[in-house]
Amino acid sequence: MHAHRDFEIHDETSAVRLSAEWDDLAQEVGRRVATRPSYVLAWDRMGRGRSAVCTVRRDGRLVGLAPLHARTRLGVTALRLPAHGLATIGTFLATDEAALADLLDGIADRNMALQLDHVDLTDPLVEMLHASPRWSIDIAGTERCLTVDVASGAGAESLRGRRTLRTLSRLERSLEREGTPVSVEVVRDPDHLAQRWRDITAVAAAADAHSGRDNFCAPPFTAFTRPLLDAEARAGRLLIVGLLVGDRWTAHEIMFRTGTTAEMWLSRFHPEARRYQPGQLLQRHLADRHDELGIDRFDYLLGTSEFKEQWSNGDYRVGRIVAVPTSRPHHRWTLRAADLGADLVRPLRLAARDALTSNRC
Repeated sequence: MHAHRDFEIHDETSAVRLSAEWDDLAQEVGRRVATRPSYVLAWDRMGRGRSAVCTVRRDGRLVGLAPLHARTRLGVTALRLPAHGLATIGTFLATDEAALADLLDGIADRNMALQLDHVDLTDPLVEMLHASPRWSIDIAGTERCLTVDVASGAGAESLRGRRTLRTLSRLERSLEREGTPVSVEVVRDPDHLAQRWRDITAVAAAADAHSGRDNFCAPPFTAFTRPLLDAEARAGRLLIVGLLVGDRWTAHEIMFRTGTTAEMWLSRFHPEARRYQPGQLLQRHLADRHDELGIDRFDYLLGTSEFKEQWSNGDYRVGRIVAVPTSRPHHRWTLRAADLGADLVRPLRLAARDALTSNRC
């Protein structure tokens, strides 16, 4: 006897009603923070896209979910992962291959395309899109992502040389002699987050000023960031480590837990703290105390740097996927034309925005 399967696409209101069931599925499957309702619904509330969360039920039970939003240009509707450019990696949730196939078939039945940025190239979603006769797929590798795996009982000494660790120890002793000892504070729950939020935003503002980066802890992004952090804290999945020099919060690493993996989403330090090597001190603390934190893998997510290369011992690649139903091959050219037009218009929009901001000042 075959199970009855239902495919549905949800708007924002309908997606909110799914949130408890959705979160349970994300926990069962054990995927990334960008697949969870805490992340997707916070992004939807910013009004940056038209929610199109796709679900598959088997005999009434939620077994598959694609956290997507829709954009229609030149008559073609493309489904995209939420929060493009916010340094996270996305995918679909599915309890098994059949549920994943049903998600993709349901989207193909509606003649929608997929434009998915920052997908792990080893993800089963990529393999299934390649194998499906219903999809034509283009993939471009975009970035290398680094990871830090630490075995139980091991610590920073398994990742860095003695010379580096001795240098960090001397730095700590020097700060202690100056009356400003180094300590690390771990933030997990909503009350503690509220207590430290002003310190977190102050460090972010100083770190991102004149950097060309978006400050995720200031408007308009704080309307996304703070609800996300609050929701993850309530669920017991938030992990923030802050570096204090004396009693001053000088740096932090904001992470999200999935099982025993910590996704290292946002790292910032006050420019005045640069001489303390805050990143090195925080990473050493995480490596030395990973057992008590319940973490055996730290995922640096997008981007590489000399610092990340120094600590990492693993990597993977992410890419951009453009997939169109084989019944609608012309969608590919329509999407390319739309993207080209958007690329041409974007500098004009940014210039107009900057001019408006300048006039207001």
